[in-house]
Parts: sequence; C-alpha cells; structure tokens
Amino acid sequence: MTQLFQTKVCGITSVEDAQMCVDAGVDAIGLNFYDPSPRSISDELALEIAESVRGHIQLVGLFVNEAPERIRKLHDAVRFDYLQLHGDEDPFYLKHLSQLPIIKAFRCRNTDPSEVLDYLAACATFDITLQAILLDAFDPDNYGGTGHRLDWNNLNLEDSSFGGCRVILAGGITGENVHNAICRTKTQAVDTASGVECESGRPGQKDLTKVHQFVEQARLAFG
Repeated sequence: MTQLFQTKVCGITSVEDAQMCVDAGVDAIGLNFYDPSPRSISDELALEIAESVRGHIQLVGLFVNEAPERIRKLHDAVRFDYLQLHGDEDPFYLKHLSQLPIIKAFRCRNTDPSEVLDYLAACATFDITLQAILLDAFDPDNYGGTGHRLDWNNLNLEDSSFGGCRVILAGGITGENVHNAICRTKTQAVDTASGVECESGRPGQKDLTKVHQFVEQARLAFG
C-alpha cells in the first residue's frame, strides 16, 4: 500500500503551479478531468504536468462519473499514484476498476457517518479495497472545489468509525484554518483547491503565499 500523502493541492492547471507545490513541500497534487469544472485540464497537459514533477510529488487523477475505460486509459498514460472518484460511483462501478488505487470522495450533508459506513460495507461485499476516503462539503450543484466548509467541529476521525480506512479531510480548507481542522478531527490527510488559489488570474491558479501557509500550518498540526 502506497504511503498516503498528508497534504494535497487539487485542481493543478499548469506546470508552474505543479512545480510551486513541489518547492513548497506539498505531498500530492490533483489533476482534474471533470469537464464542467474550471480546473479541468486536457489529457495532454496532464501528461506534461506529470512528467515535469514525477518522482517529486504524488499524482492524483480526479474523475466524476467517468467511463471506467477512459480512467484506465489515462491511468496507463499518466501513471497516477491514486485515482480519486468524486461523483456518484457506486461500489458495483468500482468492480470495473479493480486493482487500481482508488480514493472515494463523499459530499457530506452532515457529520453522520451512516452513508459512508453503508458504502464501505457494500465495498466489502464486492471485495473492494479503497486506499482512502475523502470527506468534502455537500453542494447540490457541484462535485467539490466550491470552497464550502465541512463542519469539522463535530467530526472526530480519531476513533475507528470508518473501519480503519484512511481519511482525507476537504471542504473549505485554507492555510488559515488547516491547523485547527487537523487538530479537531485528527484526520490523516488534508486536501485543498480553492483555499490556496489567487483571487484574480486564470481559473485554478494557485497562490504561492497561500500554498506555503497551507503546508506550514498542516505540518505543525501533524507534527
């Protein structure tokens, strides 16, 4: 099992931003292939970004309700460390991606773990092993990256409520609140996208100062 990253910056849209994350000490970057997202990139750009930082940072491919054949094709070309499924993919769908390193994202309406627990139980029935789960804030119109904050004040991941499955916390995380989020929830990893982006510029462009603050504060909390 690959060592799970602690810090991830998602929605990377350029080689320059990918290198910035490497230099800042980010553990993983996410490349988005969901066409409606402003952070979506082409297959060609994804490969260019991956080749520019390979071996220096983990690579995560983000997909939403995508055909398994396309996911496999991109995984073969880019060689992701993880594949993050952020849509409505059910456990039966995951059978088509068996043996691939899957992170399943959940858009949580509240801190009740019932939905996630039921999903994990179904995965066990199909003999599916997830590399991790990601908990994001719910938005009825978007599959993540909204900046909406998950209510982590009432979320404690230190207990074994998810059967030992590794947990990544997302949803409105920034360099200003990541320390508090980690300390309150005891999560094993954190993921941000809009929380480290420039207020102006091209879609998805990351801000150097915000990325550094995110990494520094996360390291303090994890340390």
